[in-house]
Amino acid sequence: MVTFFLLALLFILLLNPFPAMCQIGREGEWCLLHASIGISAMHMQLLHNNRVAMFDRTDFGPSNLSLPYGRCRYDPSDNVLKNDCTAHFLLYDTGTNTFQPLMVGTDTWCSSGSVLPNGTLVQTGGYNDGDHVVRALAPCNDESCDWVEFPGYLSEHRWYATNQRLPDGRIIIIGGRRQFNYEL
Repeated sequence: MVTFFLLALLFILLLNPFPAMCQIGREGEWCLLHASIGISAMHMQLLHNNRVAMFDRTDFGPSNLSLPYGRCRYDPSDNVLKNDCTAHFLLYDTGTNTFQPLMVGTDTWCSSGSVLPNGTLVQTGGYNDGDHVVRALAPCNDESCDWVEFPGYLSEHRWYATNQRLPDGRIIIIGGRRQFNYEL
């Protein structure tokens, strides 16, 4: 009898490759999918390809997730780590329950973002060396994903700004801390 229950339990675990701890209630369920993803997700954006972009700040020390392929970010203006080999951004794949760390070169803390009609995530501003930066992440479904950053692209520093996609596909960036203006 014990053998039957152990085999049944093994069969159930094999059918569910993502065992999760769930709380089920009248309104739905909440499941802990990973005990840790290695970063503190301060911003998140659901993308068109069912991946979730998750950002951490870069000025608070290392994350708990290493960058792949021995990559490191060197930032002489960083207040805590000038040379950082840990990820502060990842893509979470909702279909496979896996995540992929990517390198972001500038601080995205308190940045803002919007998704273009073609699925490209545009993230603007941030803190410290990221406050005048525009970052773009084109949609992809393999290991070739990475950010393209345009330092100094914004006219004003953008910290806590708001981004909104306009009907023609452009993005308007409004305000931010001590900014009473906008740019397209």
